[in-house]
Amino acid sequence: MLNVHSRLQRHKGVSDPLEVVAAEISDEAILLCLDEFMVTDVADALILYRLFSQLFSNGIILVATSNRAPDNLYEGGLQRDLFLPFIATLKERCVVHEIGSSVDYRKLTSAEQGFYFIGKDLSGVLRQKFQQLIGEEAAVPLQVEVVMGRTLQVPLGANGCAYFLFEELCDRPLGAADYFGLFNKFHTLALEGVPIFGLHNRTAAYRFVTLVDVMYENRARLLCAAEGSPIELFERVVTISEAQQIAPRTSRRSRRSDDSDLCVDNELGFAKDRTISRLTEMNSKEYLEQHANMITQKQLSHDTGHADAMEM
Repeated sequence: MLNVHSRLQRHKGVSDPLEVVAAEISDEAILLCLDEFMVTDVADALILYRLFSQLFSNGIILVATSNRAPDNLYEGGLQRDLFLPFIATLKERCVVHEIGSSVDYRKLTSAEQGFYFIGKDLSGVLRQKFQQLIGEEAAVPLQVEVVMGRTLQVPLGANGCAYFLFEELCDRPLGAADYFGLFNKFHTLALEGVPIFGLHNRTAAYRFVTLVDVMYENRARLLCAAEGSPIELFERVVTISEAQQIAPRTSRRSRRSDDSDLCVDNELGFAKDRTISRLTEMNSKEYLEQHANMITQKQLSHDTGHADAMEM
């Protein structure tokens, strides 16, 4: 959807930019494959019906995966009544297949030690590991251009690695476009102070989910200090059905101290499983080896291009 919004911005001077964008996409491809289809943004929700109506009319074939059935997309979202025609169109034009496998193959990888630290007050440990990754290069504050002329301040950056406190990336009004801009510049993120998520920091949890999605899509490397394991980070986030299965506690003595921080949120409750899975894979030996190979190949390509330029 970032691509769609970027195109809309480019054609904002025409009478119907969405029609122009749909025509462009239709000219570029006949098959559109979308992985992890989900809708959380009201701006996306309000244009999907018109966009896909035109794409389908132009002969586009859609293949998508999602952890939500069409009827449950954008559940509880703002102005959802305006989104319902898209659901009807999706069900009319697509065949829905329920995949019942309970195996998440991303969790079957072997964990690699030294990139995901659990506990509090781990700043020194994380900074030491960060220094190992950047080598002899000095880490300095940097600015990264993200989208539409905006810039993102990087507290410390060097040798393709960026260092942030959690609140600097997830407690500020940043979104996927900002994170994509960040990982156009950096291949590794050191993130300090990832908290346990609950009702009190639900918005930050949504941003963290988006951050992990963007990192995974860019095959970026995460160096992290968190208060718990990936599963523990989201233990207080549940769907409505999960909340209904929690036995009520009638006495004050039996009530846990964190009950008041329980976050009942269907969208986040479903998204957390994907995030836990991706965090697990990103800390695996296989993923980190692939990342190292990717960086080596990019460096070789850069060195080869530089040598060719010198010869010319």
